[in-house]
Formats: sequence, structure tokens, C-alpha cells
Amino acid sequence: MSYRLSKRSLSKLVGVHPVLAFAVMEAIKDTKVDFGVTEGIRTIQRQRELVELGYSKTMNSYHLYGLAVDLVPWIDGNFRWDNKKAFKEIETAMNRVISKYNLPIQNGFRLWGWDRPHWQMSGYRGKYDIRKLKTKGLIC
Repeated sequence: MSYRLSKRSLSKLVGVHPVLAFAVMEAIKDTKVDFGVTEGIRTIQRQRELVELGYSKTMNSYHLYGLAVDLVPWIDGNFRWDNKKAFKEIETAMNRVISKYNLPIQNGFRLWGWDRPHWQMSGYRGKYDIRKLKTKGLIC
């Protein structure tokens, strides 16, 4: 079976780094379980809420810069945060895409051992700062 991202998930990719958005769009085609994008770029207010609720541990999240997404299994018409097997399937699909295209993307669960849905660009945030590209003359 082949899956595709919903309009809601696609809207969550607006403002996300194009390499990361590409990886998600490729992974959905190659996964054994449907999934959706629950979080892409976040406002400071949204990040504060998530920290206060204990769902995030930092006010310096890669989500604030459009460098992270959260991917959650979509099973029987609902997001399923409790299905470890389905998360593993998402991880497998993302890792295949990352490996195939040699993309600089990491998984939160692999990084910290607790943030299973989280995927982010590798390295430091400033590396992906669009303003730096402009100053180097790469963007007109």
C-alpha cells in the first residue's frame, strides 16, 4: 500500500527546511504505516506551551527555526502516540530516504532516547541560516 501526506500534514511542512520536507514526502511513499506531520515550524508561544506541558524540554527547539518535524503514526483515523512498532516503521522509512540521498537529518529518539516523533536537521542551527547564504552572494 502506498500512502501520501494529507493536506493538514502538507500545511505543517510550510516553512520547514526543504531538505527535511523532501525526506518526509519521500518517506511517506515508502512506509508500511501511514503517518502525519503533527508539528513543523513553531511559534515561541507554542514552544512555551509544550515546555510547560512537559512535551518539550527546551525553549531553543529546532522547530522554532523550521529545522524539525514531528511524525506520528495515523492508525484507524487517529494519531497514535503509543504504538512503538508503528514509530519503528516510520523510522525505517525515514532512514532509508536519509541513507539513499545522504541527507543531514537525525531522529530525536536516537539523539536523546525519548523524543520518538522528532526529526531534525543535523548539526547546529546556524549552519542552515538562510541569511548567511544571502551574505555569501548565493541568493540574489
